[in-house]
Amino acid sequence: MRILKVLLFLLFIWLQYSLWVGKNGILDYIKVYKKIIVQKKINEHLETENNKLLLEIEDLNNKIKD
Repeated sequence: MRILKVLLFLLFIWLQYSLWVGKNGILDYIKVYKKIIVQKKINEHLETENNKLLLEIEDLNNKIKD
């Protein structure tokens, strides 16, 4: 019975290690999630800049037509 408890405990430790530190574990998920947040902010900034450029192009086209 003692051997079974030790084996189950070791299995539990191995599963916890795999969950937290292993490939595609929680730590990897957190890193990717942070990168996604940063990329979304960059995309919002670029979208704002693109909209400004589109408005400027439209303004220039209107000036040429007048």
